[in-house]
Amino acid sequence: MHDRFKYILLLSSLPLHPKSFITAKQTPVSRIQLDRRLALLSEGDAAELARIESILRWGKNVDETDLASVKANIQLLALIQHPILNHIVSWRLELRTVLSALRIRQAGINPATANVFYGFGKWPELIKKNWHEKEFGISHLIPWLPEANKLFEAGDSLELEKFMLDLVWQYYARLGNDHYFDFVAVVIYVLRWDLISRWSSYDRDEAKLRFDELVNAGLLDF
Repeated sequence: MHDRFKYILLLSSLPLHPKSFITAKQTPVSRIQLDRRLALLSEGDAAELARIESILRWGKNVDETDLASVKANIQLLALIQHPILNHIVSWRLELRTVLSALRIRQAGINPATANVFYGFGKWPELIKKNWHEKEFGISHLIPWLPEANKLFEAGDSLELEKFMLDLVWQYYARLGNDHYFDFVAVVIYVLRWDLISRWSSYDRDEAKLRFDELVNAGLLDF
């Protein structure tokens, strides 16, 4: 079967996502049902999707160091061949990098030790250079940073989670507008499904505990 026909068949069999994940009480399709549809993917596409989900999967191993996490994800990222998908994953990793920096500063780590700060993309060097500056002097480049920083400092895990998930949700929606029946559209569908799954199973008390664990342990997991 031609790949494009597979994508059309696969995506046509899936229910639409809601406009907003916030009101969703459950995912539009179970993971078992979703995986059955994804069985239509070629071996190469399935491996690519598995790499992407592995990097972005909710529930990072909190025993893993930031350095180990960065190295492992850089290796996986290098294997993602599709430019747009590589861009999507890179964007998420850069987002985590900025949140990780907020976490380190919130934890009161001496700025002199900031040289051990690890992350992805263009932000680590700027963050270390501007460690003493409010929002690392880069809020004009990252519009969402001031609000995230405010929620982070307030320890409001619920609102921070909702704010960051909505940021990611809207980002996927914008990219998805240019893709309908191709592999990128399939991946975006799965990633948005994951956001709904995460939010619909949200438990405030468990989330607070997980937030505290991640703050104490390493790169945040949005």
